[in-house]
Amino acid sequence: MKIAPPSTTPENNSAVGWALLGASRVAQQFFIPALAAQPHPNAAPGRGGARIVGVYSHSARGGKAFALHNQLARAYEELDELLVRDEVDAVYVSSLPRHQYALALAALEAGKHVLCETPMGLSLGEASALERAAQSHGVLLVPNFAYRGDAALARMAEMARDYAIGELLGGQIVNCTPLPSDLQTWRLWPDGGGVVLDRTIHDIDLVRWLFADEVEQVAALASRRVLGQDVDDEVVVNLRLRRGGQLIQCHDSFVTPHRFSSVELYGARGSLRVHHWWSRRQPSELLLVRNDAVEVIAVEGPDQYTATLAAFHRAMQNRANSTSAAGFLASASDGVRNLQAALAVLESARNGWSVRVE
Repeated sequence: MKIAPPSTTPENNSAVGWALLGASRVAQQFFIPALAAQPHPNAAPGRGGARIVGVYSHSARGGKAFALHNQLARAYEELDELLVRDEVDAVYVSSLPRHQYALALAALEAGKHVLCETPMGLSLGEASALERAAQSHGVLLVPNFAYRGDAALARMAEMARDYAIGELLGGQIVNCTPLPSDLQTWRLWPDGGGVVLDRTIHDIDLVRWLFADEVEQVAALASRRVLGQDVDDEVVVNLRLRRGGQLIQCHDSFVTPHRFSSVELYGARGSLRVHHWWSRRQPSELLLVRNDAVEVIAVEGPDQYTATLAAFHRAMQNRANSTSAAGFLASASDGVRNLQAALAVLESARNGWSVRVE
């Protein structure tokens, strides 16, 4: 099965109206520019194929400042007042992890399609409830595992499924980009989840997606806590897959410097390696390794947020046309399963034993 490469081709003839739930840094730095980059034949130059109806924040003052800084039409102090608007087609949830379940649930119950930052909830019960709500209201719920939209990782997935390196034997994921001081806030709080819910959950999603398999067992070790005493800021995790039985090692750290992020797949006839997949400072690159020979595989495409939003818009249109194709987007079920495995990692790191994922 081939994965459709990230694309920004418009699929509908009317601009999509978005509501932002959460005046977050990621919304400002990544979502808003990606939304502006969406092409649309009827849009004015530079306006893009979608628009933001308004923003809601738990902090009314913060929401107003966010709207002013990003030149948004309005900041809403009441969530229901924003969600009831007919011109809102989709909702982007990007708030503190403890708020995301309630915000996403409100949007789904209002009949809006939802793109939600990870994690969708802090418990398996919350994530499963969101999946059921999306099904009952007939709307999209996409957890934003945006790295699937990275051009190098998308090409890696396609090559792996075309058996370019033969049978997959295992892999390794490294994400040790130090956490900047200005981000050392809620990620280090107990309900922020530490490095596991911030980064390891993305490793888990990539493993499940690239191997087309489920995590059966996890074994995790956490280092001595450096940035705070409430959550782990560095873990090494071994994942064993259910059908194939392969072992994949993940190393995620907020504190280990000078080690670039990488995703590597080991195959019977070679290896595929993506460098800099987590980096915001340089584009990712894909390498094919056979014996001592290294070949750079050319890839091109938009950044992962632009690609993800384009795929989300296509999925909305496909749903309106009674089709289900969603490209490389994660599903609500993926969000549940990824959180389930991440919670198993937390349990393993806390208790010191391997944990089976049922």
